[in-house]
Amino acid sequence: MNSDYDLHKFTILDILGQGGFGITYLARDNNLNRLVAIKEYLPMEIAVRENDASIQPVSNDHDERFKTGLQRFIDEARTLAKFKHVNIVQVFSVFTENNTAYMVMEYESGQSLHAILKQEKRLSESKLRTYLFPILDGLKQVHTAGFIHRDIKPANIFIREDGSPVLLDFGSARQSLSSQTATMPCMFSSGFSPFEQYTGRSINQGPWTDIYGLGATLYKATTGRAPADAMDRGAALLQTDRDIYVSIKEIKPPNCSRAFLYAIDEALHFRPSQRPISINIWLDMLNKNDSPQAVYIRPPVRSKAVYDVFTAQLTKQEAEEITLNAC
Repeated sequence: MNSDYDLHKFTILDILGQGGFGITYLARDNNLNRLVAIKEYLPMEIAVRENDASIQPVSNDHDERFKTGLQRFIDEARTLAKFKHVNIVQVFSVFTENNTAYMVMEYESGQSLHAILKQEKRLSESKLRTYLFPILDGLKQVHTAGFIHRDIKPANIFIREDGSPVLLDFGSARQSLSSQTATMPCMFSSGFSPFEQYTGRSINQGPWTDIYGLGATLYKATTGRAPADAMDRGAALLQTDRDIYVSIKEIKPPNCSRAFLYAIDEALHFRPSQRPISINIWLDMLNKNDSPQAVYIRPPVRSKAVYDVFTAQLTKQEAEEITLNAC
């Protein structure tokens, strides 16, 4: 879609980003005379843009998957619009046109944590805490509503010009579609997605899934590299019964507290049942007294009952949607 293209009550000005399942544009809201970001549903693997700007499945075989993904994209926008938190991307509206859908969001000026890490390689614990804690506060609201981000990584944490962070690009619609495609692994973020997102039913997913992405983000930001990919970890465990994950406590990045490193390692356990089950529990680990006398005790292993408590916060229809669809 070219710049200066009129779409509904907006004018497209530029492309902000593009991925396998959509394009995000910079646009002007002509009614309110303000800049907004607009995310267009365009799953590149199964759909194409026609000359009239409409989006169409590449064949009839992909029609059902396209429509299912489109509906989930719309549902995602409606869910996100319920959240009012300064550190969670604000969704204003969603509308359909050109045989697809568009999510209208607040335009943020700044740069992603991914871009910052490209420049600085590593960040201090104190700086990361200023980015992390506001995000955690917003995620608690999201998790309480029974919703999961599912794609936390440096590219989706945006740092505004005033230094405050905002969490972008919730991945549920993208990954719901990925569970139906042959090339599933390309829908995930290597090093940042836990094993349960690759393998199947979301009965294994919950706040602990997002905590893995947060832990991987901190690992990358303090060591300069992402942790081992979950699929590689799974293969190694099957073949050798040994996890290839290198503990951040072994790497010992400089000027990081014991509590901080401990919390990162706990977030990155391969098995979902061994990770913290909520943001509040993980916050307790991050804020643990870091004196030599401090005792670090792992929380008890999570059972299926904990997942049942999480899904009980959703409506029956929403719970069935999460349970029946991987990711």
